Amino acid sequence: MNNNDFINELRLDREQLAAQETFIEKKKREYCIDRNIDYPDPDYLIEIGGVPTMPKGNLVALSAKWKNGKTFFCDILSAVFLGANGFGAVRALKPSGKVQFYDTEQAVSDTARILKVINSMTSEHRHDDIKVYCLRNACIENMDNNTNEITRLDFISQTIASDRPDMVIIDGIADLIYNYNDVIESQTVVNNLAALANENNCCIVVVMHQNKSKQDKAMKGHLGTMLFQKCSDVFSVEKVSNLFIVSHQVSRHRQCEDFVFKIGLDGVPVDAAADRQQAEELKKQSEQQQLITTMRQVMQNGARECQRKYIVKHMTEQGMCKTSKAYQYVNEAIEQKILESDNGVTYRLSPQYCDSNTPL
Repeated sequence: MNNNDFINELRLDREQLAAQETFIEKKKREYCIDRNIDYPDPDYLIEIGGVPTMPKGNLVALSAKWKNGKTFFCDILSAVFLGANGFGAVRALKPSGKVQFYDTEQAVSDTARILKVINSMTSEHRHDDIKVYCLRNACIENMDNNTNEITRLDFISQTIASDRPDMVIIDGIADLIYNYNDVIESQTVVNNLAALANENNCCIVVVMHQNKSKQDKAMKGHLGTMLFQKCSDVFSVEKVSNLFIVSHQVSRHRQCEDFVFKIGLDGVPVDAAADRQQAEELKKQSEQQQLITTMRQVMQNGARECQRKYIVKHMTEQGMCKTSKAYQYVNEAIEQKILESDNGVTYRLSPQYCDSNTPL
């Protein structure tokens, strides 16, 4: 290398370094929190019991067991935001705005019923403010680069960017990827949706099933774990008798009170605030029945006596729930005297719960 080549290479290195420093300085300014700026609170879309929720620019998760009212609650959220009255504690915080509802699971006729239910609860002049899409036939990944195809996630991204809705509902998020237990897929889809909510200043509500075990109410797989970490709010719906109880599990801001609804004779959700006390009692009874049934299974209907840690181990090995939840269930069983002990070390099923024919 001659002297001129060396000088030219050195000059290029310095120019590249300067360009890189300029890029980093630009990003520092972009990402740094400025102490001189009074950043506003999130722009909330709905309130439940006087507590604002559904913040724009954020992801919100809604979970439940299979057929436990997730879609019905999404219908209520959509209708309330579009001005529907009659849900008491649940009210819109905006006089206008648009909703986009993406159904990834059901057939076209079932998705069309979602729109009919929402429209039946809202005034006709707001019907153009909601778009409902059925993505069951859309592909997850365009493997052949077919120009006539578009993936579910790309369709959602492009329609949000073009239509600029305030509230977006994706029922359900697991159908945007192949494997909800895949760490990379799960992280990618959650990060993409979070960025989409932020870039388009909308609230994206995603629906996710809970684990199959009755004792385990966590959202399924790595995708569920990622949603729990990244969402600003997590709601759950539980069906107890003929009532649906919506609980605000966690929030980065304020938690809302429980909301109760039921399904009318016409198949449309209605407020069930008057049945709230009944719902709470039924929920309490249901949880106790579930706890008794679980302890009967674990303790082999009274045929065994063992230490707390072995009860927990059995529950986790049988896939009933995770360790922390198992300890919680065992402690509750002890407090409710479903399990008893003579020495505080080993426990057995209390006699009144040993007979499987005993009414719960």
